[in-house]
Amino acid sequence: MEINQIDFVLITDHNNSDYKYFEDEKIFAGEERNTEDGRLLLLGNKIPVISHPNNFEFEHYRWKGEFKKDYLYEIINIKDIVVWNKLITGLSLIKNLLIFPITRNIIHKWNSLIPADKWIELYFNRAKGLKIIGGTDLHIKVVYQERTHGLMIPSYKSGFKWLINIVYSTHPIENKDQLLNALKNGNLYISLKQNFFNIWAEKDNKIYILGEEIPLDSNIYFEFNKKKKVAILKKDNIPVLITEKDYFKYKAKEKGDYHLELYEYDFKLFGYYFGFRLIGITNFFKVV
Repeated sequence: MEINQIDFVLITDHNNSDYKYFEDEKIFAGEERNTEDGRLLLLGNKIPVISHPNNFEFEHYRWKGEFKKDYLYEIINIKDIVVWNKLITGLSLIKNLLIFPITRNIIHKWNSLIPADKWIELYFNRAKGLKIIGGTDLHIKVVYQERTHGLMIPSYKSGFKWLINIVYSTHPIENKDQLLNALKNGNLYISLKQNFFNIWAEKDNKIYILGEEIPLDSNIYFEFNKKKKVAILKKDNIPVLITEKDYFKYKAKEKGDYHLELYEYDFKLFGYYFGFRLIGITNFFKVV
């Protein structure tokens, strides 16, 4: 956590919350339950999350229940990425094995496997209005220990870099209840591969954070200093602004749900992007 500058970790285990006996002020236990409707997380044993909503590979993952407004929606889950298209995942793994002597990274550009457009459209078609969240589904598959030397595959050190929920608050978050309340209200964006940016809204000198309702004609601000990136601001999933700039200010003149998607790319040729892949997605400003 210290190495990756992570403030809090939420852990869920299958059909038990035994980790609660080891909780401290930074790590909180929850549960992943098999229900008749599908997989449901309970973050901190309080906040329900529809888990694996994009995983249609296994029947026990497939969500068959109601998309209740007080549920969070796990729009990105690392395991769902792997099984969405196994052929492409397999080819990507072979490619990464071939270039491993150069990259030294077996999961090089793993985020290229995310079918962002399909998953976001799926969310709007069936779960619009729910607050979103992301999950690593980080399971240690191999552990090797010899005296003072150990190895975990994948390691927590690397796994905690894959996906982080960046939480906004107007006051310092100091305990479990404050954190869970921020998640429940959607005061967050999902960062992939440690791409951290700033986004907020303002009107009449009042600042608004993600997940809040904002007045008509509010300005939405964005800051992010990175080359080869594209920011797409959308209203009700329709682009209203596409830019490669490090900063923008956009006046929300129409009512609706606004969110931002952030992408990186390898190169651009004749107006076409190559290697276009998601590195961030926000919760919503509801303009009223």
